[in-house]
Amino acid sequence: MKNLRKSATTICYNRDVTFSVDDTVYAGTIQIISNYGATISARNPLNLSKGKRIWINILSKKQKEVRSAEVAWSDESGFGAKFLKY
Repeated sequence: MKNLRKSATTICYNRDVTFSVDDTVYAGTIQIISNYGATISARNPLNLSKGKRIWINILSKKQKEVRSAEVAWSDESGFGAKFLKY
């Protein structure tokens, strides 16, 4: 997985996540997350185009958060997403 971020990141191991693309829900694992975006490995290969709008459902012990994001890069193992401000 690529890590092209310049901001502080938190590495997450095996943190399950779901994300929606065009009203279809997919499952994956967050590998890296920051205030600005995330790197997600997908369970099934996806072909996401750069700039594609997605919704990421982030679950933690304390809360559930849904973040709007834009695909920054994508390859056969997953993708990087930049969080968008509401």
